[in-house]
Amino acid sequence: MSPKTLFYGGQPGGTHGWGVCNRHLIDELAKLTPLTPLSEAHPLWQSPALPGDFFTPLLNHDFTPSAPARGERNFAYTFFEAEPNQRSVENARRYDVVFAGSTWCVDCMNDHGIPNGVVLVQGVDARVFCPQPPARTDGRFRIFSGGKFEVRKGQDLVLRAFKILHQKYPDMVLVTAWFNIWPKTMDQMACMPDFRFELIKGSWVEQMEHVYQLNGIDPSRVITLPLTPQAQMAKIYRESDVGLFPNRCEGGTNLMLMEFMACGRPAIVSDGTGHRDVVNEKNSLLLRRLPQLNIIGPNKELTARWVNPTVDEIIAQVEFAYHNRTAAAALGDQAAADMKLWTWERAARTILTHKS
Repeated sequence: MSPKTLFYGGQPGGTHGWGVCNRHLIDELAKLTPLTPLSEAHPLWQSPALPGDFFTPLLNHDFTPSAPARGERNFAYTFFEAEPNQRSVENARRYDVVFAGSTWCVDCMNDHGIPNGVVLVQGVDARVFCPQPPARTDGRFRIFSGGKFEVRKGQDLVLRAFKILHQKYPDMVLVTAWFNIWPKTMDQMACMPDFRFELIKGSWVEQMEHVYQLNGIDPSRVITLPLTPQAQMAKIYRESDVGLFPNRCEGGTNLMLMEFMACGRPAIVSDGTGHRDVVNEKNSLLLRRLPQLNIIGPNKELTARWVNPTVDEIIAQVEFAYHNRTAAAALGDQAAADMKLWTWERAARTILTHKS
């Protein structure tokens, strides 16, 4: 008997998380099973009875589906950073399996009475993200930090640490890939302790240089990247001496972190939430002083359980990488070897294992 068609209700793209994830899963699933991608213009986008099985990303922690269609069997994929709620529980019941981007997410689902969660870790495109010798020869020590500029990603911690580091080490440079197309999600940065933030009118570089100056950092010591296609990031990763990912929460394993590690560069990583599926003491410099950060909503309810890395430990790990470059390089080598295990083909096969 030939396998049923799998209908995929997610939009592919090249610059943002879900778009990249959808593109790779569609490509790999199509090699393994009959597949029909659905766009909003597709006549079956809202079909209540697809002639086959259905897979869709979920848009938020309420588990709202990306596509409204329904199949013979139904599968969903979620990444979330806030606590699931009663709506999440009800929506999860509509799926045979709810794949989640990390063990941390599945544990949160179990805590809230959602029993049908299965871990589905994203993959890395090894054709693009692989070790190669860096091209630059300027001798400066480059610290890379990526992820859209918001409290969850911890860029306030990065800048507080770099304020101290760049005064102590004249050859240190910070490279930021923080472009955020949703300025409203940046506003909460103004609430973070020992950090100053305000929105201004102007380009992305002007906005960021204003933030650097507000926090006592010389803008000439920071390379601010524009929104950059995913594939072009590999060169930037390879030219970095260390990556800095003090993220307070990751519902997935942090695809940018995985791609950075796949390029063979050492990373300083918060050892909490979704990161823990892919990092360990043999492939990363771990941030382990992680006080819990509870996010409380307007009605005094707990809305999220994050971690909060310390600036002191960030500085200590950057200094270790700076003074112990051979040891840091060995961590990068192990990171590249470990990331070879996490392929998009593996992710696609995980879906099909639960589909059959």
